[in-house]
Amino acid sequence: MLILHSPPASEKLYTDYEVTVNGISASLPFCRVSAMPYNTAWPGYQRPLDQTEEAAFLSFEADSEVTLTVTYRKAPDEVTIRPLSKQIKASVEGNTATLTLKEVGAYTVEADGFHHALHIFFNPVSDFSKCADGAKNILHYPAGVHRVGRVELCSDTTVILDSGAYVYGSFLAACAQNVTVCGYGVIDGSEEKRKTVNDLFPLDYYHTISADRDAILDLIEKNHALDGTVRFYDCKNVRLEGVIMRDSATFACVAARCEDVRIENVKAVGMWRYNSDGIDLFNCTRATIKSCFLRNFDDCIVLKGICGWDDHDMTDILVENCVTWCDWGRNLEIGAETNAREFKNIVFRDCDCIHGSSIFLDIHHHNRAEISNVTFEDVRAEYTHRQLPDTYQHDMNAPFPTFETTRHPLLMAIPIYNMGLFSKDGKHGNVHDVIFRNIQILTDSPNIPVPESTFVGLDAGHTVSRVKVENVTFNGQSLHGDELRIHRNEFTHDIEIS
Repeated sequence: MLILHSPPASEKLYTDYEVTVNGISASLPFCRVSAMPYNTAWPGYQRPLDQTEEAAFLSFEADSEVTLTVTYRKAPDEVTIRPLSKQIKASVEGNTATLTLKEVGAYTVEADGFHHALHIFFNPVSDFSKCADGAKNILHYPAGVHRVGRVELCSDTTVILDSGAYVYGSFLAACAQNVTVCGYGVIDGSEEKRKTVNDLFPLDYYHTISADRDAILDLIEKNHALDGTVRFYDCKNVRLEGVIMRDSATFACVAARCEDVRIENVKAVGMWRYNSDGIDLFNCTRATIKSCFLRNFDDCIVLKGICGWDDHDMTDILVENCVTWCDWGRNLEIGAETNAREFKNIVFRDCDCIHGSSIFLDIHHHNRAEISNVTFEDVRAEYTHRQLPDTYQHDMNAPFPTFETTRHPLLMAIPIYNMGLFSKDGKHGNVHDVIFRNIQILTDSPNIPVPESTFVGLDAGHTVSRVKVENVTFNGQSLHGDELRIHRNEFTHDIEIS
């Protein structure tokens, strides 16, 4: 069975290449993506379009392998299918590339580099009507365009977005339980306009945010907090599954001070605006992020401790089987905001980081939490000879400085910083009992060097300790000792490399 997800007739399509799936012509929805890692603090206006480019995505369901053809306007010199770990090769004849995908998952097809990539979402055949079993309230969006603004959800509500549904707006649940947003439709945040008055999200540097729905909604209005595409504030038993999040004006999906969160097979694409993170958890307990695809112009999957929500710790978090493409920032990250008593029992497992910018695997400790029992395992980090250097734009009239590869992303990093950001208490914490296990470095060129890593404590009272680095390979070859290029300072100890 093959079910192609076609957009409504009014949706803009990408037409610079043509695609068939099992011989059937497929419509390619448009998305805008970052063309270069050029970023700055919010300058009072949105990112210039000349720093972006057009691209496409393709979504379908199938219960067996599929064969795709991609026909370009001119013959490509090379076609790369990512994740590289899937070992999928395209057969290229003239200007047409043919490839076979054997299993569900997220893939990219890149001709002569990462520009104008095709993002492929191969979904399992699903009946999302079952998600509504037991729900008291059901919101159903059939195929077509829906302009909804902000939809506020109450307890025991299920939202179903059919494939072909393009919902312009956002969904928000505050102090609710048993809330599900699911389906293979698109949630598009492009009609939300960010202004200088806007906060990225509701926070309070001096007081705990009340676990009261009206108080949270009032704070959102007072702070002019942006909506993104999906928000769960102070909720229990929430689920987000299947949807495509496109073109958010801020962090696409946030769960803040929530318990029992499941985010599965969610895709973020078309994230080109400043601070357009993928999935951000703030001070959550028992959360799973599974089988998602995130391409973002800022961190892809990030676990934060945010003032106002920080009476709650970040504990028992699992991120697994995700594919990330980071156009700026970090792929898999804890921090930089780390306001909580502790972060612990956190696992990033079986993930493919197919493009990076600054750091692939990061514990970016800025505030007071005690961070412990963190594992990164069975992660593949891909490095490309077409890497562009992440650059901070100090002069808004200055062009991107170079399109040459001058540096590559760090592989692993644990820095403890003292920069005076994200809180007012001036307190700092420690990081200990961290494992990096079975980390594969994969490159698309023999000329790429082994990437660097860094573990850096702040001072004698705020250190990085008891870190194990086990079985790191570079294109299949084991790395040991100094070969790993790990930089440390005097405020790290008990670093074990094997």
